[in-house]
Amino acid sequence: METIYDILKTEHDQIADLFQQALRDGSKVSFFKIKLKTDPHMMGEERFFYPQFEQNEELRELVSHAYEEHNEAKTLTFEIEGMDERDERWIAKISELKQIIDHHIEEEESKIFEKARNTLSQEKAEEIAQQYIEFKRSYMNRIETGESLA
Repeated sequence: METIYDILKTEHDQIADLFQQALRDGSKVSFFKIKLKTDPHMMGEERFFYPQFEQNEELRELVSHAYEEHNEAKTLTFEIEGMDERDERWIAKISELKQIIDHHIEEEESKIFEKARNTLSQEKAEEIAQQYIEFKRSYMNRIETGESLA
């Protein structure tokens, strides 16, 4: 059965591919594909994955830093969302967002995942994966039906 690490790693790879596409074509559509993948991803990590480690002395600082990086990415995403794709800063802003997210993914996979594997049991990692999948399914259903995400 898949663990939360497997799912997050797969999504990290998908996000990297979406950034490559966005930087190639520079379209707002490609940017919104990134947003549609990263928004629920970050929300799911914050709701199901990170809270597992907030009381763990070894992981507390790393998780706190991960929340900060999420906030930085969300702020920049919001800024880009309000821009016109013809703006001369458009590609530079997407590239900046890519750098922030690439850095975050690298730290998450090399530091948080490694330490988390020593903290969470296989069963707990699978349970979190199921909660995360259900959350994302519900999130995408609300998007498709136009329901509020609040």
